[in-house]
Amino acid sequence: MRLGIEAGAHTLDVAVEHGIKGVPVSAERLVSLGLEAALAPLRERGLSICQIGAFGFNPLSPDKARQAEQRRILETAIPLTAQTGCPYLVICGGNYDVAAFARADQRNFTNEALDEIAHELEPLLHMAELHGAKIAIELYLKTAVNSAERFLALWERLRSDALCANVDVTSLYTYADIWDPLPLARRTCELLAGHYGLVHIKDVALQDGFHIHIDLAPIGAGVTDWQALLPFFESHIPEDSWAILEHVKTPAEARLSLENLRAAAQAAGIRLA
Repeated sequence: MRLGIEAGAHTLDVAVEHGIKGVPVSAERLVSLGLEAALAPLRERGLSICQIGAFGFNPLSPDKARQAEQRRILETAIPLTAQTGCPYLVICGGNYDVAAFARADQRNFTNEALDEIAHELEPLLHMAELHGAKIAIELYLKTAVNSAERFLALWERLRSDALCANVDVTSLYTYADIWDPLPLARRTCELLAGHYGLVHIKDVALQDGFHIHIDLAPIGAGVTDWQALLPFFESHIPEDSWAILEHVKTPAEARLSLENLRAAAQAAGIRLA
């Protein structure tokens, strides 16, 4: 299983230091700088693109002017994927709140929301099919596509080979799942088998306090059993896909998380290339 990493401003240096070949690039950067300029820092270090982030594209956003610009970026990036070596463009799963990943709106969880997303995505998927690109939806608890079941319901509306899911099981944990996340993780992976091409790896932990607060944690300090979970991923994802360790805050955290992730992979008999 190919390993990528996202560590903010430290991404390229951390990737080189730890022998990781995959790093993300944003669709906006590809479009604004041009392909050669955007890829030059990666090529100089022998790195590859593991993901093209188009998270600013929110098909339910009420900010129509901003979304028109995000659509333009996505439409311009889709034909470039063949030259990047990475077909995966990752978008928001739809939120009627402009904050996208920060807040939610109760309308997100309706069937009408899925209908609207399908309407917005249909022409983009036709374009992606022509260019061999994949539009990967980030499943996230606050958005309209907030479970494997919701993704499959959307896929049935569109039935496009260019539509796939990005699986990050920790973005789907509820309070109950924090105590035993493996059943949710297993069900998510099994239901989405054949539909997901990217995996995001991060962890979360419950913090002390009167109100429930669940936040990011380094690998090994959270609640996820990666030794049990990594084999699910490996059995489902295609050869062109990546497992991406993300939201790494510092080089020190990268060393700790990678050490624990690789130990879990070794114990599970999984090779992280």
